[in-house]
Amino acid sequence: MSAVVKAAAAAGAPASKRKEALPRHLLFKGVAGLLLGFPLALLLSWLFMYTGLGPRIAPARDQVAMWLVVPLWCAVLSLSFMADSRIRCIVWLVAWNLVAAAAWWVLQ
Repeated sequence: MSAVVKAAAAAGAPASKRKEALPRHLLFKGVAGLLLGFPLALLLSWLFMYTGLGPRIAPARDQVAMWLVVPLWCAVLSLSFMADSRIRCIVWLVAWNLVAAAAWWVLQ
């Protein structure tokens, strides 16, 4: 049981209030994962394919980088639900975006 539901149950809140608090929390994490996960997926696919981690002489290197974005985006979206709170979700996603952007800027 999540901390929100436990706190609402301990406070004696009615069942309708307990069920409203949790989906809003999940909706926020999902939207944050969608919006902040896309640039992170783009940056990570570039880093994987153009910094030596991908095949060097692959004729389809650009194609692989393009197809790598969607699984990375889904992974970031899925991992965003594991955050303990909304603030931590945003902080971690922004921090990883900044780290990936800094790596892209340095390696470009």
